[in-house]
Amino acid sequence: FIVGIGTVLILLFFLLASGDLFLRKLVTVLPRFEDKKTAVEISRQIERDISTYLFSICLINAFFGTAIGTAMYFLGMPNPLLWGVMAGLLHFIPFLGAVVGISIVTLVAAMTLDTIGSILLVPASYLGLNLLEEYLCVPLVIGRRLMLNPVVLFIWLIFWGWLWSVPGALMAVPLLAIVKIVCDHIKPLAAIAEFIGD
Repeated sequence: FIVGIGTVLILLFFLLASGDLFLRKLVTVLPRFEDKKTAVEISRQIERDISTYLFSICLINAFFGTAIGTAMYFLGMPNPLLWGVMAGLLHFIPFLGAVVGISIVTLVAAMTLDTIGSILLVPASYLGLNLLEEYLCVPLVIGRRLMLNPVVLFIWLIFWGWLWSVPGALMAVPLLAIVKIVCDHIKPLAAIAEFIGD
């Protein structure tokens, strides 16, 4: 895990330090003006869409973590701040983050709470808030622009999780969105973009 995080941070540092170097090199090697223009358009759209997506997801996850922490406080769970922070961070990983979060709070509730009803209320509230966030908040805030096919996203997430563990799972959605944006702009790859999109 630490090696994976270190690798991602070093790669991120070098990519940020290089600035527009790769875009300039790509524009230099492309032979036709239309191709150069398309490359710049793709680069600008990726930059715009991914930064908007990441900012929106950070806000949504912060509110989700706050809602989970508040719910855990009122349900009598110990350390509600911990569960809120955990939920907000785990929610960056689609599908698997919610499963891990629900599993952890269910185990803690089973060990600390007294009645079956109060134990079952903990995962039910987590699941309810997660469904509200996934099916109401995310489509309203992010819109249809970066909506991806859930099956393709799940397979993509498994692949990147296998390849780079947690850092790969965190980067899976932005990487798939980048692939979709590129495929949207290149006519021979339009079928792939259609397949990836929701």
